[in-house]
Amino acid sequence: MEASQRWAALAPGAVFARYRIERRLGRGGMGIVYEATEPGLERRVALKLIAPEAAADDVFRRRFEHESRIAASVEHPNVVPIYAAGEGDGIPWIAMRLVSGSDLGRRVLAEDRLGVEEAVRIVAQVAAGLDALHAAGLVHRDVKPANVLLSGRPGAEHAYLTDFGVARNVAGTSGLTKTGRFVGTLDYVAPEQIRGGEIDARVDVYALGCMLFKLLTGEVPFPREGEAAKLYAHLNDEPPSPSLFAAQVPAALDRVVARAMAKHPGNRYPSAGDMGRAAAAALSGAPPAEPERTVATGAAAVPTREVPRGETPTSTAPAPGPRPRMPLIAGLGAAGIAAVAAIVVVAGSGDGSGDRSADGSARPTAKGSVDAGNARPEPLSRDELVRRSDDICLDSQNQFVHVSQRFPTGEEEATVPFARRLVQISTEQLNRLESLTPPPGIASEFDRYVELRRAVNRYDKNALAAAAQDDVEEFRRWREANFAEGPERFDLGRRIGFEICSAVRNPQG
Repeated sequence: MEASQRWAALAPGAVFARYRIERRLGRGGMGIVYEATEPGLERRVALKLIAPEAAADDVFRRRFEHESRIAASVEHPNVVPIYAAGEGDGIPWIAMRLVSGSDLGRRVLAEDRLGVEEAVRIVAQVAAGLDALHAAGLVHRDVKPANVLLSGRPGAEHAYLTDFGVARNVAGTSGLTKTGRFVGTLDYVAPEQIRGGEIDARVDVYALGCMLFKLLTGEVPFPREGEAAKLYAHLNDEPPSPSLFAAQVPAALDRVVARAMAKHPGNRYPSAGDMGRAAAAALSGAPPAEPERTVATGAAAVPTREVPRGETPTSTAPAPGPRPRMPLIAGLGAAGIAAVAAIVVVAGSGDGSGDRSADGSARPTAKGSVDAGNARPEPLSRDELVRRSDDICLDSQNQFVHVSQRFPTGEEEATVPFARRLVQISTEQLNRLESLTPPPGIASEFDRYVELRRAVNRYDKNALAAAAQDDVEEFRRWREANFAEGPERFDLGRRIGFEICSAVRNPQG
């Protein structure tokens, strides 16, 4: 029987690599997990079989065997213990402790989002487990809620990090397989993984920042339609602030998420544990319990050459790092490359540029410049400004349509999830528009247009606050204020030359 057939044919009672199959627990992109019994010890284990197509080369097998041994040596309360690993019938497998309970992904799905203290407590546990992996020279590479197991009573669960080693072994030094398949979860992937660059422990710090945002808000940081749009957002868009989408989240946690999700690895926390301690300190108001440091060794170690020019490696606050002008994305296949290329050509170099005052003179920007120095880019041509702005508005419109389909009664019921997504859409749209540099001839009109977009963002935030208080009338009042100013936005957009941004059909105005 071929490996693929054997892999798919394990019914309860079957024996695989000395383990007796009891039942199937789940299946993911990299393999299938069974509850099984180890004969002799009569010990129940979680037996993961790696998909044959994901392990079809000798390089994978050698890495899998080597790094499984390392992972089995990691002993930490927040890391699922590995009992054994091997290969049977051409299928690599791992036997791990069977954790009774559920995973964090299902918990968030059931509750929409966690309480702030609970979210920080779980993230701190996962961070401690990641530090143990990094100290052993391993990079998890696929940190996400579904890879965190929970046991214990609600509100006091113990978190176990699991499913490490597989994605890294398949992908090698980046997030891509030899066949161009991206390995990892796009909602939590670091920019350097997308570019196929060198990987170290800080890709897990980035993913942990994404996960903290998800636990606090119930949404991933960059909810986009399609892989290309998600990849573009991780490469170029500013990290969102969780306090904008959940009123109970303190602003101090915004800074933790922003630093963890910094585009340049040198601007992130040097270790996952540092991020976990920073999140706890953000709630308590006290300084972190330990000084910042990297604990990673081996393949997880941070390179010595890593800090962008003009920054210091000991800074405890995120400094704005340089952002790529034209990010190179490989390995997505022909369709993926074409989709990403279209986005990059239309809007890629606009992010990170300065904006301008009404008279056309340059004004300071909070966003990093597109190169390592302080020079600001030249103003865009009118045609280029129109093209990029319309692309931004089209993306916003598509997101709004998707949200309206997901929450068809959101306008009437003033639901918090619906209002929270409105804020996220208008915030991201505003940030991208503010990054564009108009030509002097239409600078005053464009600045007025951006100011009207700021008003939209304010109205959306006020609507969210009203929804959080179950005040439907106040919610509708702020939504109507948004629509009331729509004609001025449309008329101004037409004068500038916009098509999408001036279209009445745009539900976001």
